[in-house]
Amino acid sequence: MIKFETKCTTNKSLNESAIIKKYQNTINKIDNKINTNKAVGVNMTGWLHMDTYYHQNELKDIINKAKEWNEMKIKNILVIGIGGSYIGIKAAIDMVLNDLTKINMIYVHNINTSYINAILRKLGNQKFGIIIISKSGTTLEPAVSFRIFRKRLEEIVSVNKAKKLIVAITDAHKGTLHDFASAKGYKMFYIPSNIGGRYSTLTPVGLFPMAVAGIDICKIMQGCKQALNDLKTSKLIQNSAYLYACYRHYLHTNKKMQLENFIVYDPYLLMIGSQWQQLFGESEGKNKHGLYPTYSLFTTDLHSLGQYLQDGSRNFFETTLFIDSYANDIKLKINDSDDGIKYLNNKTLSSITQNAFMGTLNAHIKNGNVNNFIIHISKSNSAFDYGYLFIWLAKAAMMSSYLLKVNPFDQPGVEQYKKEMFTLLGKK
Repeated sequence: MIKFETKCTTNKSLNESAIIKKYQNTINKIDNKINTNKAVGVNMTGWLHMDTYYHQNELKDIINKAKEWNEMKIKNILVIGIGGSYIGIKAAIDMVLNDLTKINMIYVHNINTSYINAILRKLGNQKFGIIIISKSGTTLEPAVSFRIFRKRLEEIVSVNKAKKLIVAITDAHKGTLHDFASAKGYKMFYIPSNIGGRYSTLTPVGLFPMAVAGIDICKIMQGCKQALNDLKTSKLIQNSAYLYACYRHYLHTNKKMQLENFIVYDPYLLMIGSQWQQLFGESEGKNKHGLYPTYSLFTTDLHSLGQYLQDGSRNFFETTLFIDSYANDIKLKINDSDDGIKYLNNKTLSSITQNAFMGTLNAHIKNGNVNNFIIHISKSNSAFDYGYLFIWLAKAAMMSSYLLKVNPFDQPGVEQYKKEMFTLLGKK
């Protein structure tokens, strides 16, 4: 479950009652527009109804295909996708499983020649599986990667046998990848037409790779459903995702903050930072509006960015995602003074991290004058909590964008680079 803490701010105007009083009527109006299908881009809010999207037989189909691959003793699975077709998958798998996946998951999200060559060398002549994710099939990076690795797989196992080792996740009715996969006889799972890339993690885009890696996707969906139920209300005292959006808007528009630093203390949450960055950056960064989203891994980055965060320009605030409880914690047993850390005897690693977190928080608030917010997750490695967290962040990103009066679900700026790139490549 998620707990959102707002008491670590530096200004009395940022107390919860003041923010709720300022924003509640506006939030009510926006939420009503969403619920009555009058908000801009509302045709892409299918993810708000994920709790009713998948019947058990559809989840069972995903689980059965994952089980089939596991039984085939495949060592490596290539997940070919970019943006929302990759970030959320790795975020969920890292958070829930850490490195303990059933199969080695290799994420192909770049077409740099040294990167692709390194993957080819790593695979050698072993058979491998391919999950190709693209709604249209024409996005350059996955299209190029898929061709390279598909041809390599066919050389290793034959064209016919490769069919069982390729799964396409794409549009249900049309598109280059849909038509190609249909003609080849690949197993396909479908992306709902009313859910866009960065909001698609809890569709087959994420659920199939998660199941292959070993996550119980039924628990993921239980967390999703719980969040959708908990966050149905527009009342800010009950909807912490909307409250987070209000704080972000106030700091950006009233206090002229330009950046938000999203902090994690667990390396296996770093891709959650990347997913947060995409959700907020692509959703609200339009019409010359929006906070610049950046993320950090503490305590690691305190030894490179700590000085700036403590004493540099005051144009940012911080939000920390923190896991309160870890299973299998490590307790230090120190009976000598050889290395100077005897004072840590009988302390656990998580308690040391907790103190590092509180020490940093105190320093940044008291001496650095930095506003801080905390998103608490109760326990580590929870599939339920990932499902809940994704919906929480998605709803916050949506509302944050609507407060800035922009469409949360398009990305017109991304299309500009594609247009210029395709012109240079000679695409007609």
